[in-house]
Amino acid sequence: MAVYVVSDLHGYMDVFMEGLNKIGFSDEDKLYVIGDAIDRGPKGIELLSYIMEHENMDLLLGNHEYMMLDVVDPEGGAYCIGNDTTLWRYYNGGEVTFEAYSKLSGDERKALLSWLNHRMLIKVVEAGGRRFCLTHSFYIPKCEGQEFCEMDTDYAWAIVWASMFRDGDTKCKDIYANYDYTFITGHVPVQRVRAEYLRDRNYNRLESYRFRNFVDIDGGCAIGFKKNVKNGAIFLRLDDMEEFAVEITKP
Repeated sequence: MAVYVVSDLHGYMDVFMEGLNKIGFSDEDKLYVIGDAIDRGPKGIELLSYIMEHENMDLLLGNHEYMMLDVVDPEGGAYCIGNDTTLWRYYNGGEVTFEAYSKLSGDERKALLSWLNHRMLIKVVEAGGRRFCLTHSFYIPKCEGQEFCEMDTDYAWAIVWASMFRDGDTKCKDIYANYDYTFITGHVPVQRVRAEYLRDRNYNRLESYRFRNFVDIDGGCAIGFKKNVKNGAIFLRLDDMEEFAVEITKP
Protein backbone atom coordinates (compact mmCIF):
# COMPACT_ATOMS: atom_id res chain seq x y z
CA MET A 1 0.00 0.00 0.00
CA ALA A 2 1.21 3.48 -0.91
CA VAL A 3 -0.21 6.89 0.02
CA TYR A 4 -0.38 9.61 -2.64
CA VAL A 5 -1.42 13.25 -2.72
CA VAL A 6 -2.21 15.62 -5.57
CA SER A 7 -3.77 19.08 -5.65
CA ASP A 8 -5.35 21.71 -7.87
CA LEU A 9 -6.49 19.50 -10.74
CA HIS A 10 -9.04 22.13 -11.80
CA GLY A 11 -11.21 19.92 -13.93
CA TYR A 12 -8.45 18.25 -15.95
CA MET A 13 -9.77 14.71 -15.84
CA ASP A 14 -7.34 13.55 -18.53
CA VAL A 15 -4.37 14.73 -16.47
CA PHE A 16 -5.81 13.00 -13.41
CA MET A 17 -6.29 9.68 -15.20
CA GLU A 18 -2.85 9.85 -16.77
CA GLY A 19 -1.43 10.45 -13.32
CA LEU A 20 -3.22 7.42 -11.86
CA ASN A 21 -1.76 5.32 -14.64
CA LYS A 22 1.71 6.79 -14.16
CA ILE A 23 1.83 5.97 -10.45
CA GLY A 24 0.30 2.53 -11.00
CA PHE A 25 -2.51 3.34 -8.61
CA SER A 26 -4.22 0.22 -7.24
CA ASP A 27 -7.11 -0.70 -4.96
CA GLU A 28 -4.61 -1.15 -2.12
CA ASP A 29 -3.31 2.42 -2.42
CA LYS A 30 -4.74 5.64 -0.98
CA LEU A 31 -5.03 9.00 -2.73
CA TYR A 32 -5.83 12.39 -1.23
CA VAL A 33 -6.82 15.25 -3.53
CA ILE A 34 -6.10 18.33 -1.43
CA GLY A 35 -8.48 20.85 -2.91
CA ASP A 36 -9.49 22.61 -6.12
CA ALA A 37 -10.59 19.61 -8.14
CA ILE A 38 -13.09 21.86 -9.95
CA ASP A 39 -13.32 25.06 -12.02
CA ARG A 40 -11.40 26.49 -14.99
CA GLY A 41 -10.90 23.09 -16.63
CA PRO A 42 -13.71 21.20 -18.38
CA LYS A 43 -14.55 18.20 -16.16
CA GLY A 44 -14.61 19.24 -12.52
CA ILE A 45 -17.94 17.59 -11.72
CA GLU A 46 -16.82 14.39 -13.42
CA LEU A 47 -13.66 14.49 -11.34
CA LEU A 48 -15.59 14.96 -8.09
CA SER A 49 -17.89 12.08 -8.99
CA TYR A 50 -14.95 9.80 -9.71
CA ILE A 51 -13.30 10.56 -6.37
CA MET A 52 -16.62 10.14 -4.55
CA GLU A 53 -17.14 6.71 -6.09
CA HIS A 54 -13.76 5.32 -4.98
CA GLU A 55 -13.38 4.36 -1.33
CA ASN A 56 -9.59 4.62 -1.50
CA MET A 57 -9.74 8.25 -2.66
CA ASP A 58 -10.65 11.31 -0.65
CA LEU A 59 -11.00 15.04 -1.22
CA LEU A 60 -10.02 17.84 1.11
CA LEU A 61 -11.81 21.06 0.24
CA GLY A 62 -10.04 23.94 -1.46
CA ASN A 63 -11.15 27.50 -2.08
CA HIS A 64 -12.98 26.54 -5.29
CA GLU A 65 -15.10 23.89 -3.59
CA TYR A 66 -15.67 26.41 -0.79
CA MET A 67 -16.96 28.96 -3.30
CA MET A 68 -19.25 26.40 -4.90
CA LEU A 69 -20.77 25.38 -1.56
CA ASP A 70 -21.15 29.03 -0.63
CA VAL A 71 -23.31 29.94 -3.62
CA VAL A 72 -25.28 26.94 -4.94
CA ASP A 73 -28.71 26.16 -3.55
CA PRO A 74 -28.02 23.98 -0.47
CA GLU A 75 -31.16 21.95 -1.20
CA GLY A 76 -29.78 20.83 -4.56
CA GLY A 77 -31.62 23.16 -6.90
CA ALA A 78 -29.93 23.96 -10.20
CA TYR A 79 -29.41 27.61 -9.36
CA CYS A 80 -27.20 29.86 -7.25
CA ILE A 81 -28.31 31.94 -4.29
CA GLY A 82 -25.07 33.13 -2.64
CA ASN A 83 -23.75 36.67 -2.70
CA ASP A 84 -20.48 35.54 -4.27
CA THR A 85 -22.06 33.90 -7.31
CA THR A 86 -20.33 36.31 -9.70
CA LEU A 87 -17.00 35.82 -7.94
CA TRP A 88 -17.20 32.06 -8.38
CA ARG A 89 -18.82 31.65 -11.78
CA TYR A 90 -17.30 34.50 -13.75
CA TYR A 91 -14.04 35.44 -12.02
CA ASN A 92 -12.80 32.08 -10.79
CA GLY A 93 -13.77 29.71 -13.57
CA GLY A 94 -16.84 28.26 -11.91
CA GLU A 95 -19.19 28.64 -14.85
CA VAL A 96 -18.01 25.44 -16.54
CA THR A 97 -18.49 23.60 -13.25
CA PHE A 98 -21.95 25.04 -12.68
CA GLU A 99 -23.10 24.09 -16.19
CA ALA A 100 -22.14 20.46 -15.57
CA TYR A 101 -23.61 20.53 -12.07
CA SER A 102 -26.92 21.84 -13.44
CA LYS A 103 -27.19 18.85 -15.77
CA LEU A 104 -27.15 16.38 -12.88
CA SER A 105 -30.44 15.10 -11.56
CA GLY A 106 -31.78 16.62 -8.35
CA ASP A 107 -30.84 13.50 -6.38
CA GLU A 108 -27.34 13.53 -7.85
CA ARG A 109 -26.85 17.17 -6.88
CA LYS A 110 -28.05 16.49 -3.33
CA ALA A 111 -25.72 13.51 -3.00
CA LEU A 112 -22.77 15.52 -4.27
CA LEU A 113 -23.47 18.43 -1.91
CA SER A 114 -23.86 16.07 1.05
CA TRP A 115 -20.54 14.43 0.24
CA LEU A 116 -18.76 17.78 -0.14
CA ASN A 117 -20.18 19.12 3.11
CA HIS A 118 -18.74 16.11 4.94
CA ARG A 119 -15.22 16.51 3.56
CA MET A 120 -12.38 17.66 5.81
CA LEU A 121 -10.13 20.65 5.25
CA ILE A 122 -7.19 19.44 7.33
CA LYS A 123 -6.14 15.82 7.74
CA VAL A 124 -3.13 14.23 9.41
CA VAL A 125 -1.83 10.98 7.92
CA GLU A 126 1.19 8.76 8.49
CA ALA A 127 3.35 7.20 5.80
CA GLY A 128 6.94 6.07 5.57
CA GLY A 129 7.49 6.71 9.27
CA ARG A 130 6.53 10.38 9.01
CA ARG A 131 3.50 12.42 9.98
CA PHE A 132 1.98 14.61 7.29
CA CYS A 133 -0.53 17.42 7.61
CA LEU A 134 -2.58 17.80 4.44
CA THR A 135 -4.35 21.09 3.79
CA HIS A 136 -5.18 23.08 0.69
CA SER A 137 -3.38 26.18 1.88
CA PHE A 138 -3.31 27.02 5.60
CA TYR A 139 -3.21 25.32 8.99
CA ILE A 140 -5.34 26.01 12.05
CA PRO A 141 -4.61 23.40 14.76
CA LYS A 142 -8.11 23.33 16.28
CA CYS A 143 -9.60 22.40 12.90
CA GLU A 144 -7.77 19.11 12.45
CA GLY A 145 -10.17 16.32 11.50
CA GLN A 146 -13.27 18.53 11.30
CA GLU A 147 -15.76 18.19 8.47
CA PHE A 148 -16.77 21.31 6.59
CA CYS A 149 -20.36 21.13 7.83
CA GLU A 150 -19.24 21.37 11.47
CA MET A 151 -16.65 24.11 11.06
CA ASP A 152 -16.78 27.81 11.77
CA THR A 153 -17.00 29.48 8.34
CA ASP A 154 -14.28 32.02 9.17
CA TYR A 155 -11.86 29.23 9.99
CA ALA A 156 -12.83 27.34 6.85
CA TRP A 157 -12.29 30.46 4.73
CA ALA A 158 -8.83 30.97 6.22
CA ILE A 159 -7.77 27.37 5.62
CA VAL A 160 -8.63 27.44 1.92
CA TRP A 161 -7.64 31.04 1.11
CA ALA A 162 -4.86 32.23 3.43
CA SER A 163 -1.33 31.58 2.25
CA MET A 164 2.27 32.11 3.28
CA PHE A 165 2.80 33.37 -0.26
CA ARG A 166 -0.09 35.81 -0.46
CA ASP A 167 -0.82 37.38 2.92
CA GLY A 168 1.04 40.21 4.60
CA ASP A 169 1.28 38.65 8.06
CA THR A 170 2.67 35.35 6.85
CA LYS A 171 4.30 36.19 3.53
CA CYS A 172 7.41 34.12 2.93
CA LYS A 173 7.84 33.34 6.63
CA ASP A 174 8.64 29.90 8.01
CA ILE A 175 5.28 29.66 9.78
CA TYR A 176 5.35 25.88 10.24
CA ALA A 177 8.82 25.48 11.75
CA ASN A 178 7.58 24.55 15.24
CA TYR A 179 5.22 21.76 14.18
CA ASP A 180 6.09 18.07 14.11
CA TYR A 181 4.50 17.57 10.70
CA THR A 182 5.53 17.74 7.09
CA PHE A 183 2.93 20.06 5.57
CA ILE A 184 1.63 19.28 2.08
CA THR A 185 -0.34 22.09 0.42
CA GLY A 186 -1.43 23.46 -2.94
CA HIS A 187 -3.25 26.71 -3.81
CA VAL A 188 -0.29 28.69 -5.21
CA PRO A 189 1.36 27.22 -8.32
CA VAL A 190 4.97 26.24 -7.81
CA GLN A 191 5.93 28.17 -10.94
CA ARG A 192 4.55 31.36 -9.37
CA VAL A 193 6.33 30.69 -6.08
CA ARG A 194 9.65 30.40 -7.87
CA ALA A 195 9.10 33.32 -10.25
CA GLU A 196 7.60 35.90 -7.91
CA TYR A 197 9.00 35.07 -4.49
CA LEU A 198 12.29 33.32 -5.14
CA ARG A 199 13.18 35.27 -8.30
CA ASP A 200 14.28 31.98 -9.81
CA ARG A 201 15.01 32.33 -13.51
CA ASN A 202 14.46 28.60 -13.89
CA TYR A 203 10.89 28.83 -12.55
CA ASN A 204 9.26 27.07 -15.54
CA ARG A 205 9.46 23.51 -14.28
CA LEU A 206 6.85 21.06 -13.07
CA GLU A 207 8.16 19.90 -9.71
CA SER A 208 7.22 20.53 -6.10
CA TYR A 209 8.55 23.41 -4.05
CA ARG A 210 10.09 22.17 -0.81
CA PHE A 211 11.28 24.25 2.13
CA ARG A 212 12.16 22.45 5.38
CA ASN A 213 8.90 20.78 6.53
CA PHE A 214 6.73 22.46 3.88
CA VAL A 215 5.88 21.14 0.40
CA ASP A 216 3.77 22.87 -2.27
CA ILE A 217 2.45 20.52 -4.98
CA ASP A 218 0.21 22.88 -7.00
CA GLY A 219 1.43 22.19 -10.54
CA GLY A 220 -0.55 25.00 -12.16
CA CYS A 221 -3.48 23.23 -13.84
CA ALA A 222 -5.44 26.45 -13.22
CA ILE A 223 -3.42 28.06 -15.99
CA GLY A 224 -4.58 25.54 -18.57
CA PHE A 225 -2.53 24.82 -21.68
CA LYS A 226 -0.07 27.56 -22.53
CA LYS A 227 2.60 27.24 -25.15
CA ASN A 228 6.07 26.92 -23.65
CA VAL A 229 4.67 26.66 -20.09
CA LYS A 230 5.33 23.47 -18.14
CA ASN A 231 2.33 23.07 -15.90
CA GLY A 232 0.01 20.28 -14.85
CA ALA A 233 -0.34 18.00 -11.83
CA ILE A 234 2.23 16.74 -9.34
CA PHE A 235 1.45 13.39 -7.72
CA LEU A 236 3.52 12.90 -4.56
CA ARG A 237 4.04 9.51 -2.90
CA LEU A 238 4.32 10.17 0.81
CA ASP A 239 6.01 6.86 1.62
CA ASP A 240 9.29 7.96 0.03
CA MET A 241 8.51 11.53 -1.21
CA GLU A 242 8.94 10.57 -4.85
CA GLU A 243 6.91 12.71 -7.22
CA PHE A 244 5.35 12.04 -10.61
CA ALA A 245 4.54 14.97 -12.89
CA VAL A 246 1.87 15.00 -15.60
CA GLU A 247 2.04 17.95 -17.94
CA ILE A 248 -0.99 19.52 -19.61
CA THR A 249 -0.68 19.12 -23.35
CA LYS A 250 -2.36 20.93 -26.20
CA PRO A 251 -6.01 19.87 -26.60
